[in-house]
Amino acid sequence: MGVVSGDKFFSDKFNGDGIKWLIIKSAEAKRNVDPVARIELLKDAEFSAIQLSDTVDLGIIYLFLSNVYKQGFNGTVSRYYADKAISVFRALNWQNKIREARMAVAGAYIARRDYKSALDSMIAMVPEVMANAHDSFKIYFLDQLARSYDTDGQSRKAIDIWHSIYDGKDISANTLAHWAHAYYHINELDSAYMLIQYAEKQPHNVTDEALCRNVEYDILEKMGRRYELARIDSLRDNAASDIMKERRLEESSLALNVKYDSAARKAWVEAADARNRTNIAIFITVLAMVLCLAIYIFLRKRNRILRLEHENDILRIKTMQDNLFKSNCRNKDISAKISELFQTRFNLIGGLAATYFECKDTGQEQKRIYSDVKTALSNFGTKEAIEELTEIVDGYKNNLMAHFKADFPKISASQYRLALYLFCGFSLPAISIFTDTELRNIYVYKSRLKSAITNSSSPRKAEYLQYFE
Repeated sequence: MGVVSGDKFFSDKFNGDGIKWLIIKSAEAKRNVDPVARIELLKDAEFSAIQLSDTVDLGIIYLFLSNVYKQGFNGTVSRYYADKAISVFRALNWQNKIREARMAVAGAYIARRDYKSALDSMIAMVPEVMANAHDSFKIYFLDQLARSYDTDGQSRKAIDIWHSIYDGKDISANTLAHWAHAYYHINELDSAYMLIQYAEKQPHNVTDEALCRNVEYDILEKMGRRYELARIDSLRDNAASDIMKERRLEESSLALNVKYDSAARKAWVEAADARNRTNIAIFITVLAMVLCLAIYIFLRKRNRILRLEHENDILRIKTMQDNLFKSNCRNKDISAKISELFQTRFNLIGGLAATYFECKDTGQEQKRIYSDVKTALSNFGTKEAIEELTEIVDGYKNNLMAHFKADFPKISASQYRLALYLFCGFSLPAISIFTDTELRNIYVYKSRLKSAITNSSSPRKAEYLQYFE
């Protein structure tokens, strides 16, 4: 009925007094435990304040709405209105209200069960609160800070704060219960039990009753006094049942508040957008890290491959240098042998000339010259001469004799020697003299050897056959 009267009054008097009246009526709805009426009155007040650009009342309305949604366990919407209240109060430079709005932000975190963020938010407020806030707000703030420390596992620090602000002063049952629970956390059970007994004697509501009974149950269980647990459990079940009734009323009120849910939807959309932006940022960061890692691995592998290629190039160059050195040594050796062979030719001519002049116009002239020529030519058939000729052919003609021997391993010694003479370029009459064989037989041996090479599968037979032309 009060809501209808408020709507009628607001319709009749659309001004600042009407806004204040709606705020007063919302406080009355809170006392009457009527969250539906309270939200509707505050939303009507918000709409009026926006239309009249009444920033003062609008900031207070935002702060009230934040508290309403916090009590309804809707931390996201509570944070939304708390932030809007902070924005308004900062524009007005109202420091006291800014502190209250920042505490509302911490309360929104607690409603979302984000206790770590709530503690961080309050720790950030400590310097400003201790420097500028009035004593009553300091006590309230430090009490909430101590509770956050206890929730974060820093129970000893929480106890020290409570000692500093409440020694010798009146303490609520709710604070005493939290203080006792902090002692329970650090296993000082006697102190914890004494405080919870004192808390139960103080005036308290249903919520405080449930809190005290829960803490008392934990303490007695840890102390081993199990015979008292059944009685305490029954009392806390009754208190929890009463709390659930109130909580269901607030939760259902917020759930059924369809008329004024646009701000709630907006808050959820903004929260979802923030999560999406965060997820995108995380995805881009992870993608960038993966890309950087892939580039690093690629470059590292590429450098390793280039290093191996460089080492292979150096090894090839070194091998080429070694081969070139060996080739130079072999060429020098072959040159020496060719020079020696070339010198042998002139020695033969010189020897024949000496014999000619020595035996000229005598009966020994022709006989001596014939004998010397025959001896010189027969020397080409010795084992030493064959080995020297083989080395010269291999060095001068790219290991021709070695390849020939490898391609025809079953060839006879006479055929091998015939091929050597042909590869050296000697004529068949000369070969006939070297081997002391009749010339017609040399023709036959040459033809047989040529046929054997032609019918073979040697890849070098074309190279061999060019010496049989």
